[in-house]
Amino acid sequence: MTTLVAPTPEAGSKPAQILEAAGALFLENGYGAVSMDAVSKKANVSKATLYAHFGSKDELFRAMIACQCASSALADVLEEARQLPVAEGLRLIGLRFALFVTSPRALAMYRVILGEAHRFPELAHAFHESGPAMTFTQVSGFLAEAVRKGELAIPDIEMATHQFFGLVKANLHMRFLLCLEDRPNHEKMERFIDSAVALFVKGYAPPAAP
Repeated sequence: MTTLVAPTPEAGSKPAQILEAAGALFLENGYGAVSMDAVSKKANVSKATLYAHFGSKDELFRAMIACQCASSALADVLEEARQLPVAEGLRLIGLRFALFVTSPRALAMYRVILGEAHRFPELAHAFHESGPAMTFTQVSGFLAEAVRKGELAIPDIEMATHQFFGLVKANLHMRFLLCLEDRPNHEKMERFIDSAVALFVKGYAPPAAP
């Protein structure tokens, strides 16, 4: 299976300059419209230096996607959410997730992946495993823990996780991907997440004590 390993170049180094320039170009223009010559010019490095660090445009594209996936993890948020009552924890997770996936950079990344999935099916799979699938697993674990604590009564954790993300993303994410709507302000997003979490928690509330 193809895996994505994010490079960790030293800040200010040539590889860091190249990845920053490549990210800006790929996310703005897509894979096909970006040349290695354009990357070298934007990064202000020679083509020889560029190829010394990244042997091809495919390799550079993979590295850029890996870096984007690495920034999407919810691990830090989950630790904080576990210290809160379940509704507040889910609200924190939902809000952080929604703000991330509707950010201009994340939307640009999704558009690039969707546009290139037919050319790079293994990269699309690796992106899914390194990003969305990892987030799904993390939230499934959070819900399973809530069930063990008696905070929720969920018979099917996998189905509930799908439902949670469905409520959080709803139709908004698609509208943003298609540029049909501007990203809502933080207050509007909070109201949306509050409503989604309230519905989810009510639907999976444990039976009332006799």
